[in-house]
Order: sequence, then C-alpha cells, then structure tokens
Amino acid sequence: MENLVSNSPIINQNSGSVSSAQLLSNSVGLNAVNNPQDVLQIQNYLKELGYPLTVSGNISNSQTDNTIVSILNFQANNNIQVSGIITPNDVTFIALKQLPRAITALTESEDESLHQPFLTNSFIFRRNAGNANTLNVIFEGDSWLDYPVPRVLDLYDTITDHNQRLNLNCLHLAKFGETTSQMYADKAHFVQYVSGYRIDRIYFSGGGNDVFPQLGRILNAGVTTFNPGFFTDTAKLNELRSLSGDALYQKCILYKRYLNTSTFDSALFNSANLNAIFTTIMRNYMGFGSIVNAYCTPNTIFYMHTYDYPLFKLGVQPSVAGLSLPLGPWIKPVFDRLGITDEILRCYSIIRLLDRFYALLYQIKNHFNYYGYRFQSRIIDYRGLLNSSEYWRDEIHPNSVGARRLSTRVTF
Repeated sequence: MENLVSNSPIINQNSGSVSSAQLLSNSVGLNAVNNPQDVLQIQNYLKELGYPLTVSGNISNSQTDNTIVSILNFQANNNIQVSGIITPNDVTFIALKQLPRAITALTESEDESLHQPFLTNSFIFRRNAGNANTLNVIFEGDSWLDYPVPRVLDLYDTITDHNQRLNLNCLHLAKFGETTSQMYADKAHFVQYVSGYRIDRIYFSGGGNDVFPQLGRILNAGVTTFNPGFFTDTAKLNELRSLSGDALYQKCILYKRYLNTSTFDSALFNSANLNAIFTTIMRNYMGFGSIVNAYCTPNTIFYMHTYDYPLFKLGVQPSVAGLSLPLGPWIKPVFDRLGITDEILRCYSIIRLLDRFYALLYQIKNHFNYYGYRFQSRIIDYRGLLNSSEYWRDEIHPNSVGARRLSTRVTF
C-alpha cells in the first residue's frame, strides 16, 4: 500500500516499434521545456494507463499540476528513478511507450483515485459489496486521504490497514486539493454508490482546502505581536516566551486553555470572511448528509475528522526525492506577508482556527441529530496527536509515521 497507484502494470519488453511521430522533441515535467505537443503525448499515455490528469497540452509549475504528479507516480510504481521529468528516449519514456494501453474511454470524472484507477477500484467494490461478511466503506475527501506523493502513506492507507481485520471493501473517492464545494460538485459517484449499495461506513475529510488557502482573508492585518491581554496567566506566557521550536509548539497546545479566546478571536480573525467560509463548509457537509440520509440506514456511520495543528513545519512544501513539488506552502507565506513573526501569535492563530473548525464539526453533528438524520455520526478528534516535527511531512500533511499514529483513533 505504499505506492499511490496499486497493482502497477508490468513493462512489456516485447511491444512493437514506435513511429517517429511518437518521439519526444523536448523534456516534459517538473521545470522542463514542456513543448505543448510533447506534453499532450505524455498526457495521453498516462491517461490511457489510468493516471488522473486532464489532457490539455499544458503544465503549470506554479500550482498543483496533475501531470507532474502522475509522472512521479508512474516512475515510483515502475521502479524508475523519481525525478518528475521525462526526456526523449530516457528510461521513463521507453517504459511509458512499452506499457500496454488501458481502456481509452477512461475520463477524468471516472478516474478519481491516485491509489488505484477508479475503474479497477469500483469494479472490486461492486464485486464484493453484496457479501454480508464485508464492511462497505466509502472514503471521500482531500489530500489527508489522497496524498499526491509516491511512497508516503496517507490516512486512507493507514486507516484501512488498521481496520483490515474487518474485511473492508473500500471505495476511494478522495482527491487531493479539493474543497468541500468541489467535492459536492463532483458527487456523482458518491450518489451512485450510496444509492446503489449497502454502505456501512463513510469517512469524510473536508474543509482544509476551504480554510488554509484563504488564510490571508481570514487573518486581520495589523496584529503582529502577541498581546499580553490575549492570555490569562502571565507566568505561563513568560514561560512560552522562553521557548522555541517543538517545545514551544507543544506548550502552546498544552496552555491553550489560558487563551482569552473572545479577545483573541476578535483581534485576529476577520469574522465576516471566516463565517462565510465556515457557512460554505457546513452547507456542503449538509448536502452530503442529506444524500446519506436518503439512502442509508441507522447502521451507517458517517465519520468526520478534525485536522491536527499544523505548527511544526511551517514553510515546508511537499517534495519527493529531494525535489520540491508545485504545492504550497499555505501558511507561512501569509504570516510573512502580514508581518507576523511572533511565534506565539502564529501558534495560537493556527490553534484557534482548528479549534473553531472542531466547533463547526460539532455543530454539523448536532444538526444531523436534531433533524433526525437516520445515520449515526462520529467526529474523530486528531488535535494535539501529531505533537512533534517527526510526525509531519510538510506544512500541513502528516508523514507516514504520523498517518499511522492518527489511524489508531479510527476503529470501524
């Protein structure tokens, strides 16, 4: 389960020759030449093999780019040096040409999982869904369930491993980078499987991409230092000021009960923008809840999770094999732009934002209960569990060790 794409195909050394029209003229991938015709050729090859991307002839190195991620995954899954780049007649291009083509009718909407091509995943799910001895589980969400770097375990990997004794039958619908609005707009498969099969568990990871990319709109400008009036215990605050690094982050989490939350929130957060973002998240959760309520039973459990406090590796962006990927960072650049260098202020801005997100999930759960939704709901609280740099891969994602640590709190 270490590779994001499972059941990788075997290179066919006996494939036929490739015409000159199929040769690359320039490199394609991470910070490469990226000639549009060459990019188009690589995208078509990867697409036919079930890797998730849009065939457009374009690559953007300044943002999350599915073509680059798919190149990385292809290299990792075929034991090729992971570089994120394909050059004419290099080992990656030769392997890509020699692999047997998959179903050419595969479309982006049908290929939702980096862990396994959706056509394969959904076929296996449908085949086993009627078995009374299986626990049918749908995973829907973002990069905490679908981390786009090879050989890094995410929560989907570790939760399914932690619960393997239950004979899980899993449908993976998560897509890294998606907001809850994008998930809801892309809900066709979710509706199809919830309405057509017995669904025992639903694990939902959503909201992080709604919040952190909009941090600049959430934080008020002008507050750059931690005001003593934000804290109710002077001795504890002085202790925090004597610390740095992991020791500071850990103590900030421990001492959050001494924060004057109303004064702090009023000073730090743009309440109109934050409330609007949270309202959108809640509306989308309610939308998914209504779908589940329409088709599932009182035995169905809908899991929602908090995220943990991303304090420990601010400014670190995803990378693979020493190469930085065009993903993030999401938090530190906002702090830098607003002139927030005070580490205590940074810590409590993040802690309060995640605590308010937990309160939002609790409000959603109460809504489900109050209006008599038929399914059960659970909140998995991860806050404070990844309390060391050793558990984080980058700014906002756990590493494999962290993901295993998180999964211990999920028992289906």
